[in-house]
Amino acid sequence: MHFAERLYPQSRLSALLSGSSPNKPELDLSIGEPNVALDKKVLSTIPAGYSDLALYPRASLQYELQTTISRWLQSRYGSSRDFSISPEQIAILAGSREGIFMLPIALFNRQLQQGEQVTIAMPDPGYPIYLASAENIGARVKSITHKQLHQLTADASDTFTDWSQIDLMFVCSPNNPTGEVLPLKQWIRLIELAKEHQFILVADECYSEIYIEPYAPTGILEACVAMGNIHFDNCLAVHSLSKRSGLPGLRSGFMAGDQTLIKKLQAYRNYHGVSLSSIQLSASQAAWSDEEHVCKNRQTYSKKFTALTQYLEALPSYQVPQGGFYLWLDTGCPSEQICGHLYQHFGIKALPGHYLAISADAVNDYQNYIRIALVCSQEDIEFVGNAIKESILSCSRSNATGDHVA
Repeated sequence: MHFAERLYPQSRLSALLSGSSPNKPELDLSIGEPNVALDKKVLSTIPAGYSDLALYPRASLQYELQTTISRWLQSRYGSSRDFSISPEQIAILAGSREGIFMLPIALFNRQLQQGEQVTIAMPDPGYPIYLASAENIGARVKSITHKQLHQLTADASDTFTDWSQIDLMFVCSPNNPTGEVLPLKQWIRLIELAKEHQFILVADECYSEIYIEPYAPTGILEACVAMGNIHFDNCLAVHSLSKRSGLPGLRSGFMAGDQTLIKKLQAYRNYHGVSLSSIQLSASQAAWSDEEHVCKNRQTYSKKFTALTQYLEALPSYQVPQGGFYLWLDTGCPSEQICGHLYQHFGIKALPGHYLAISADAVNDYQNYIRIALVCSQEDIEFVGNAIKESILSCSRSNATGDHVA
C-alpha cells in the first residue's frame, strides 16, 4: 500500500479509539510533542522580526545560521582536532521530516528519470517518514531489525545480507521508538559498509540531546572523523530543534555532512521552494547558540523517567531509554487492547508498537509493544505509571479468563 493511501500511525490510533468515551480528561502520549518550558531568552528575537515577513528570507541570515550550526557541531562532536565542518556542508531544513522525505528524490532524480531502480533500507520498526520517502520515489524497501543492527559489532554473524543492493540507508540514534543508541564501533562498521558498497548513510539524530547525563550519544559525523573520514564521504546527519529545544512548531532543522550530497539537496530545495522565514532563521540561531535550555530540558525528562521507574520497574520489559523520551514497553498483551484500556479508563493515548513496523515479521513481533511519549507533566507521572500497571494487569487477567476488555 502506498503512503498516500495508508493511515499515519496516529490516524490509525484515532480510528481504533473512535468508539471509546474516556472516563478521564484526555492525555495524549501517543505523539512526541515535547512538554517543556519555552526559553524566553531563546525566543526573544522573534517579536522584533515581524516586519521581515514582508521580505524574502535574506541569504546572509541563512549563512549566519549555517555558521552557528557548524560551531555547535564542532562543540558537540569535535573532541578530535580533525573535526571540521563548514557552513557549505550544512543544509537548513524546515524541520527534519521535510529533509528526510525530500532527500531520496533530490539525490536520485537523475537515476529515476533513466528508469533505474533505487533501494532504500531503514530500521524496523521506525519513524514512518523513512518508508514514505522511499515509496514517494517508488524505491525498493529493505528493512533492517534492531537486532540485525546490533549484530554488526556484537559478533561476526551478520544476518543482514543485502548491503550490496542498497542505495541509501536511514539509521536512527537515539532510536525512535526503542531509545537505543548506537555505539562508536557500530557507527564505524556502518560507515565502512557504506564505503564498501557505495551507499549513502543517513543518521536521524533528532533525539541526540535527550539522554541520561553524562552519556551523550555518539553521532555519525563524530564516528566519521574517528575513522579518518574527515570529509564525511557518503554520510549525512539530520538534526532538529523540535526535541532538543522543545520547539516543534518552529519547523527548523538541518542536514550536514558530505558536501556533494548537501549541494544536491540544496539545489533541489531551491526549486522546491521550501525555506524558513527570517523570523524562523533568527529564532533558530538563538536556539543553536544556547545550551542552558537544552540542559534544563534534558534534566526534565530525566526526572520524569526517574519518577516513572518506581511505578514500573517491576515490569520485566521496563527500562529507561538510553536516549529520547519514549517508553518502549512489551506489555505481554495485545497492544491495541492495552491502548484501548488506557484510553477508556484513564484517557491516556499510547501508540501500539506494531503501527511503526514495516515488514510482516516486525508487525507480528511487536503486537504486544506500546510506545509512550513521556511528555506529560511531572505531576502526572504517578497517574501515568499506575495507569500502565493497572491496564497491563487488567488485560492480562482478561486474556487469562477469556473476558473482553475495551
